[in-house]
Amino acid sequence: MSITIHAYRGEDDLPRLLDLINAMPLACRHVIDLPWRVSSPAICEGRDAAYWQDADGQVVGFAAWQYYWAALDFFIRPGLPDPTRESVEAALFAWAERRFRERDAERGHPLPYAVEYRDDDLERRRLVEAHGFTLDDDEDGYVGFEHPLRDLAPVPALPAGFALRPLDGEREAAAYAELHRAAFQSDSMTTEWRARTIRAPQHRADLDLVIAANDGSLAAFCVGWYAPTRRVAQIEPMGVHPRYTRLGLGRVLLLELLRRFRAVGAESAIVQTNLGRAPARAAYQSVGFQEAHRIRRLKKWANPASTAPQGTP
Repeated sequence: MSITIHAYRGEDDLPRLLDLINAMPLACRHVIDLPWRVSSPAICEGRDAAYWQDADGQVVGFAAWQYYWAALDFFIRPGLPDPTRESVEAALFAWAERRFRERDAERGHPLPYAVEYRDDDLERRRLVEAHGFTLDDDEDGYVGFEHPLRDLAPVPALPAGFALRPLDGEREAAAYAELHRAAFQSDSMTTEWRARTIRAPQHRADLDLVIAANDGSLAAFCVGWYAPTRRVAQIEPMGVHPRYTRLGLGRVLLLELLRRFRAVGAESAIVQTNLGRAPARAAYQSVGFQEAHRIRRLKKWANPASTAPQGTP
């Protein structure tokens, strides 16, 4: 069967990926929050993501080098005949290898690259190890939490002067981007990135929440994604402006979003955070999330002879 590669063109191509993503098991990361990942500026430049299509026009594979998370996201359609699966797998990892080498050349020095997998997804681990991802970093991983959406605690009252509401769509994309950068102490979020997530087919305005301070500025945010066919929702991301920490804003957002998840039909909710983010882990557990699995990262050098120190990708 003929398999062709296509550069991913951002918003125009996102709808064609949905059939592939809906076919992936939940154990495969980012099947719910993928619009957030593929809306980033680096992906939309057109060089860091590609998809593979068969002769019938079905998308059978997708890969994206996620600059901001230093990881390779990839999906290979389950149930393909062995020759087709092997062809897609070989083409996908060959593309990733070439892009990694290009990144090294553009940067001027090599760095290791990572893939992620849930610790209960042994098939994915075997696959990435077969393609040379064998450098294990126990400290550079994530923890996954689940909430059954039963026995939800009541949503606390906000401090005086604060108001919870949905984000005002693209009209507030710039204000959100500014808040996001402050909350994560990172300059990666842009107005355009946030606007693209709002235009994604999976976006729901009623699950995209903010808290405004008494001067009208945004103080905290929590974005929810919902997959109706799976009846599973995901939080990605959540943050509070450093000026407004320790006021309970995160707890209000989490409990309100969990309540909304249940109201739209979700049976469970998931969230993931870095192992080193102790405050975030405590916040999720305080509203009823329980640890379900760990997400491991395996790395490789695009140039196996590299011994350069690690740094920013």
